[in-house]
Amino acid sequence: MRRSAIALYAAALLAAPARAEDAATADRLQALEQRVESLEHERDDLRAALLDQSEHAASQREGLSDWTRRVRLSGSADTGYFRGGSASPFGDANFQVWDARLFIDAELGRDVALGETPIARNLDFHFEWNLVRLGELDNDVGELYAEAQGIGGQRWLNAQLGRFYIPVGENYLRFGTGYRDNPFISNTVGGPWWWDEGLKAYGSFREGQLGYVASISDGETSFDEDGSHDVQLTLKLFAKPLPWLYLSASALHSGQIGSASYPAEGALWLGETWANGIGSLTGVPTFQNGAVVPRGPTVLDSTNLLAFDTVLTHEKLGRLWLAYGQYAINAHGSSRYDRDLSYWIAEWVVGGGVIAPELTPLYLALRANGLGTYDSNKGYLLDIRQSRRLGYNMKALDAYSIALGWHLTRWATLRAEYTHQLIGLVQGVPESLRNAAGDADYFGFELGAAF
Repeated sequence: MRRSAIALYAAALLAAPARAEDAATADRLQALEQRVESLEHERDDLRAALLDQSEHAASQREGLSDWTRRVRLSGSADTGYFRGGSASPFGDANFQVWDARLFIDAELGRDVALGETPIARNLDFHFEWNLVRLGELDNDVGELYAEAQGIGGQRWLNAQLGRFYIPVGENYLRFGTGYRDNPFISNTVGGPWWWDEGLKAYGSFREGQLGYVASISDGETSFDEDGSHDVQLTLKLFAKPLPWLYLSASALHSGQIGSASYPAEGALWLGETWANGIGSLTGVPTFQNGAVVPRGPTVLDSTNLLAFDTVLTHEKLGRLWLAYGQYAINAHGSSRYDRDLSYWIAEWVVGGGVIAPELTPLYLALRANGLGTYDSNKGYLLDIRQSRRLGYNMKALDAYSIALGWHLTRWATLRAEYTHQLIGLVQGVPESLRNAAGDADYFGFELGAAF
């Protein structure tokens, strides 16, 4: 018995370490399994996070690609050296940034419809940042509108809602995005243009051979101002009966402009002037019929424009542009302060390729143009830059220009221009004013860049 007990005791002593070792091993295996399970969870979480990041990055790339596909940034800038006589826009010799503007064009959508009914083929947005104009820092809004093309599925019906260039004549097309295409440094002295807020409709027929542009707008020069609440209406009809011949006729009518406390400022500009009350923008005495007259009414009853343009284009002979217009400004209460202004333009541009193929990037441009009452008894302020010098005593502002241009690249043009400018005054003005109107010629060298 004693030997059996001793044997059993010895066996128990030998088995105890084995059970203890097995338990420890089991604990270690359980810990490892838990760790592996934890690592697998971390791996899954990491995979999910990386997948989310990848999808987010792909979404961002897709969004950026979509943005760059729908939105276009462009601009133009012109800088150079300019010099002129005391009565010219360049009274002192100087280097200037002459013009600078940026544009944003965005596509807002295509094939807009309500159920099965088409609303518009395209919706677009356009913005012009008018940074510098005529060497002055403006930093304001030029054009800003939303545009619908192919309204109701009709190719001939398109519209712009917002702020746009007043669509009469052909001169306004050389402003905004068209500024880069001006063969001259200067603008015409009397061509119609400027911005206004409203609604513009346009379209064409017969593959562009016939077309129209019409608008209804505030009729005031100031941004978002319409003190009288009368509107301005315009209509332009154009035709291209032959590949080399373009014709257009334009009409404009505005209702009452201005008030007793807010002097009239019509929306349409002819060169650098606009409809306003006689004497309102100057301290220089106004002469009429040879004698000084008091300031005219601050209210205008109406303004009316008729304009005609002809453009002839030949592959070798270049482009000839002829334009003529009459603008009637009707003062409130007295026809004594009514004014009838006329403008005319004759411009010819021919490329150097006419002489030799290697001269194709070069061009020559000639222009004769004028603006005035052409009445020795009644004058007007024909250029706002002459308000302190000549006031409303100008009967004519005529300019004759020659320009040479070199298209250095698709995006850069070098220009040189000389302009002989003549300022005619009404009768009765003192000799001091006549002397101030002399010496109006100017010239300039300019580099224009666009992208």
